[in-house]
Amino acid sequence: MRCPFASLLLMFVVAACTAGPTVEDFDLRLREMAGSSERDLLGSMGRIPDNSYQLDTETRILQWRWDTSYISPGMAPMYQRFGGMLMPIGGFPPTLVRQNCIVEWTVANGATKAYRWQGNGCRSVNLSAAQP
Repeated sequence: MRCPFASLLLMFVVAACTAGPTVEDFDLRLREMAGSSERDLLGSMGRIPDNSYQLDTETRILQWRWDTSYISPGMAPMYQRFGGMLMPIGGFPPTLVRQNCIVEWTVANGATKAYRWQGNGCRSVNLSAAQP
């Protein structure tokens, strides 16, 4: 017996995983900013940093954070008749989805030296200087 519901669900999962930019795209956009001036970095990131830490007289860490939450609507169950009873099959409840991203740049003597990033929401971050 074939289950069309499972095939449809698999198709949606594959489409969701392959759609949009990847984390490799995000890392490439950051890598292109390496070596730029602090002023250019601020323009490329699209806003001022959320935090900044002074390491020594010439070196600072600039940190940007993105936090988003949304509710995935879920899916109502499908019903199938078994004998004389109608039984629910599948479905799942609405789910709260939280995504975050932290990007840190090391700036020394007014130029970007290194970066690091972490989080499950970085691929959806919009950097103003990024090429789509």
